[in-house]
Amino acid sequence: MSERIPNEKLLAAGLDLAAQNGKLLTKLDSFGGSMRYKTADGKIVRVRTCNDHILIVVADKPSSDAKLNIEGTDYLLIVMPEIQRTPGKVRAYLIPTEVAVKASRTSHQAWLDSNPNTNGANKTFCLWFRKNGKTKLSSDYETKWAEYRLAGEASTEIASNGGSAGGSTPVSGSTDGSVKAEVEMARQRISRAAGVAPDAVKITIQFGL
Repeated sequence: MSERIPNEKLLAAGLDLAAQNGKLLTKLDSFGGSMRYKTADGKIVRVRTCNDHILIVVADKPSSDAKLNIEGTDYLLIVMPEIQRTPGKVRAYLIPTEVAVKASRTSHQAWLDSNPNTNGANKTFCLWFRKNGKTKLSSDYETKWAEYRLAGEASTEIASNGGSAGGSTPVSGSTDGSVKAEVEMARQRISRAAGVAPDAVKITIQFGL
C-alpha cells in the first residue's frame, strides 16, 4: 500500500477545488486539529481529509443519538485522493452537515439493529464511498453524494509552474474582488506550491512608501 499523503496537501487541493466552484474559504481560528473555514456569505465549513475513501465520524457515545464530531458547522468539505493513498488528483465533496449527520446516525443505527458482534462501546460511525462497506446503508457514498462532488481538477502534486499538476485554475468571478479575497487566493496558491497548509502562509501588505 502506498504511503500516506500529508493532510496539508489534501487540504490545499480541497481548498483549490472549492475556489474553482465559487467557494473561497477563509481559515478560522480553532482549537486542536479542527479545520474550520468561512465562506464569503458567512457559512462555516469543516474540512475533513482522508487518504482512504471513507468518512470517519467519532461519537461521544455508542448510540445513534450521540453527539458527533462533524456537527456544529453548516457544511462539511471531505477531501480524498482519486486513488487511495496515491499522490495526484483528488476528489472533494461539499456536503450540508445535516445531510452527513443524518446518514451517519441512520447507518449506525441500522448496524446496531443487526445485532453485530460488538462489546457495545463502538463510538466510530463510518461511511464508505466504495460499494462494499460494512452495511448497505454505510456504503456507496460516491454515488449517494454524487450531487455534492465539486467539479474541476486539483492535485496533491505540484507542476513545474507552481500550480496543481492537473492544471486547475480558480473559476472567474469566484471571489468578491476585495483585497482580502485576493490575498486569500494568493495564500492558497503559495501553499500549494510550497506543499504546506494554507494557514502556514503569512502575507503582509504595505500600501504606499
